[in-house]
Amino acid sequence: MSSSLLERCKTGDEGAWREVVSQRARQVYRWAVLLGLHTVEAEDAAQEVLLTAARRIDSCEDEAAMTSWLYQITRRIVANHRRRGWLRRWRVGSQAMDENAFVHATSTDRVYEIEARRCLQELRREQAEVLVMIEIVGLTQEECARILGVPAGTVASRLRRARRAFVKRWNEEDAKNADGEERSKGEQPAEP
Repeated sequence: MSSSLLERCKTGDEGAWREVVSQRARQVYRWAVLLGLHTVEAEDAAQEVLLTAARRIDSCEDEAAMTSWLYQITRRIVANHRRRGWLRRWRVGSQAMDENAFVHATSTDRVYEIEARRCLQELRREQAEVLVMIEIVGLTQEECARILGVPAGTVASRLRRARRAFVKRWNEEDAKNADGEERSKGEQPAEP
């Protein structure tokens, strides 16, 4: 996003906002899915994030801060959706992960994504969040620390524990799929 686009958004230019939405909507949706929301909840959360961003655009300092700024809004809104959604999840039960968060070249890639999301859901919330922020969103440990309001050392230790726990769960999934239908034994995930 160019700073001129950010400036145009700050002045209320509708064309600039359409451009931001076209560039960022899928990304925000993907973050919501990876942070544990189901399809419909993630769609609602993504819309809410973009509306909140439109109202608060003046608080975004510059182009370089846009990704972490949007992620921070997404994180708060997803947490609110999880708190409000406990009754629905209790009544409906655990839904299948029926929607991709990423575009896949092959059906095997989809299987990997679903398994990776299952592994993420089994991690402690603070570990999964740090893993998503750094490995998938691409934030630095310093950006992650600033968003979470914790020291960078805390982020580093959570990340280390999250990676170990993720690989352990990945290998447990691999053991469950020992008949080798979708992936070969011992294959490591390319990306959580």
